[in-house]
Amino acid sequence: MDLAQIASLQPDQLRAIVPGFINSYFRDDPAIATQAEERVRQVLSTSTDQEILETMALYGAAGQAYEPHEAALVLRRISRAYIPVPCGQASPQGLEHLDEARGRSQLWICNHLSYVDTQVTDALLARAGRAEADDMLVVAGPKVYSEPFRRLAAVALNTLMTAQSSQIATNSSGLSPREIATIALTSLRQAEAWRKERGPVLLYPEGSRSRTGRMGTFLRAAARYTRGVDLIVPVAITGSQDLFGFDERMRPARVSLTFGEPFTPGPGKTAGLEEAWRRVSALLPSDYAPTPDTVPVA
Repeated sequence: MDLAQIASLQPDQLRAIVPGFINSYFRDDPAIATQAEERVRQVLSTSTDQEILETMALYGAAGQAYEPHEAALVLRRISRAYIPVPCGQASPQGLEHLDEARGRSQLWICNHLSYVDTQVTDALLARAGRAEADDMLVVAGPKVYSEPFRRLAAVALNTLMTAQSSQIATNSSGLSPREIATIALTSLRQAEAWRKERGPVLLYPEGSRSRTGRMGTFLRAAARYTRGVDLIVPVAITGSQDLFGFDERMRPARVSLTFGEPFTPGPGKTAGLEEAWRRVSALLPSDYAPTPDTVPVA
């Protein structure tokens, strides 16, 4: 099914089709796939026609504007229903550090392994009863809206679509460096407003998923998001590349999500980003840590 076909589904059609569509992305463990499918089916059976219609309107419109997109209610329920199934008993660690940061303007900085990194973060926080799950905004590139399964995941989250840096090979097609800079400035202002009025902003400064599992260099352009924040919270995720890898199929995996001690960014344009790189590195196990020749920011 393509994006337009999914967006045009009526509530009863959605209830009939989407559980099997989600199941089709699972591999290697039929029992896990069936459990995930049944959880999705249950969410849809208890969602009203109006909730589904409103959700699919948001699905159809997603990715058309460089601005924050609020999570669609039904897709948020769906994501939180099926993502924990292949994650097993995983639970977030270091939640006491989120308590320390509560009420402050926060930027969360995390390594990047998979398209489902934010889904995992959201689902595990929600399972732990954390309000941050509902209030978190993730900065994302246009690619997360470009394919039906990815968009189902993206629309389940609060996302801020922005143009990717010109350093990224898969940058938004057709945009000039000047247009990218204009969009980036707008995104920075929108992220700042969200931090002050709503909750944390989550950023993946590597700019793209790691091909090796090891954390890479942070893009210098990401340092702009550190300006004006009260606290930066380092976050480390592992195992999500096994959960949803480059073949874009779901498999059971051992995932972990760890929050580190918040810190105030120091002076200098990239000081906060460099310190975040060091702190995220320290939270990662050795087989995920950067190689010795990796520079923090470039």
